[in-house]
Amino acid sequence: LDPGLVRMRMFHWPPRRPASAMAWVALRLLAPLLLLRGIAAGKPSQGPTSVRIPSRTFTLGGDEKSGGAATKQITLQTYFIDETPVTNRDFRGFVRDTKFKTEAEGFGWSFVLNSSLAEAVLSKSDQHVEGAPQWVAVAGAYWRHPEGPGSSLEGRWDDHPVVHISWNDAKAYCEWAGKRLPTEAEWENAARGRRKQSLYPWGDGDDAMGAGGAWMMNVWQGPFPLEDLGLDGHRGIGPVRAFPANSYGVYSTVGNVWEWTSDPWPGAPEQVTLKGGSFIDSVDGAFNHKATVVTRMGNTADSGSYNTGFRCVSGRGGGGRQAAPDQAKIEKLMEDGGIDAVQEYLKSTGRKAKVMTPDQLKAAREAGEL
Repeated sequence: LDPGLVRMRMFHWPPRRPASAMAWVALRLLAPLLLLRGIAAGKPSQGPTSVRIPSRTFTLGGDEKSGGAATKQITLQTYFIDETPVTNRDFRGFVRDTKFKTEAEGFGWSFVLNSSLAEAVLSKSDQHVEGAPQWVAVAGAYWRHPEGPGSSLEGRWDDHPVVHISWNDAKAYCEWAGKRLPTEAEWENAARGRRKQSLYPWGDGDDAMGAGGAWMMNVWQGPFPLEDLGLDGHRGIGPVRAFPANSYGVYSTVGNVWEWTSDPWPGAPEQVTLKGGSFIDSVDGAFNHKATVVTRMGNTADSGSYNTGFRCVSGRGGGGRQAAPDQAKIEKLMEDGGIDAVQEYLKSTGRKAKVMTPDQLKAAREAGEL
């Protein structure tokens, strides 16, 4: 069981005018392009290098075992996405600049897979996910000490993804970096590479293995959770460039760590969608999740664990989902102000739905208006 399947927290840009007139003209001409690359407030965007994803229409979803059986055609405008998940060094720059404290630090603990823990830490940690004792609640575990007290990021600063990151943490970083979190559509489209519909960003897009049976992603091999054989070259979290980039130049989109998006989880407005699976997932879905570019799950915005990271985007893109309207608020508005009040509320949230009484709905149907 992935801890993402349970609720993990119970408590809840003008720059100075150049001296040269020609330089000023050049800057004016280049400004829109710079903005597209994430320039904000007169300073370059932070974090991983962004790669350009061209506009197109692609197919979202298409694999039941990955959690996305339904398909949908989505049209996206050009946007830019981080070529890798945000690394530990990237996140340290944010923390140094803002003195930000992650939610794991605030809670004082986070979940870690037991096989990644030192015996000394494991012996002092007696809380775990109900029904999944391999996920241990470790006091003092957070991004800088991912395996709890005594662990460090030595040798993992530059090339490993930051983890123990909640949606709220990720959103704050992206805003500081002059970017934003991707929609699920933006994430999956970029993850696929140039193919408009596939499960993997390598080979023919349908085979979980690379040429000659080579491993192309960091997932679990062996009996879970007892032993990860490390046939892909990694036991636990691996480097963000451990495997080749896809045809867009984007790395590490399947396995390794889950990545947050900006979209609410369908049917559960209190949860947010994550993509791509992690190192504890499987090739075929025999345990945990089947790891593909379609792989998805939902979790609460304050949740973060040992296998949760993120990357950022900028530009127009698109394809985002809206959270369901607040039903309690709609009921209260209907009681106090009637249909007009509800219609005004829906309009203020960007929804174009028309509110009707049962009689109005029946008349509209009989008139062929619906």
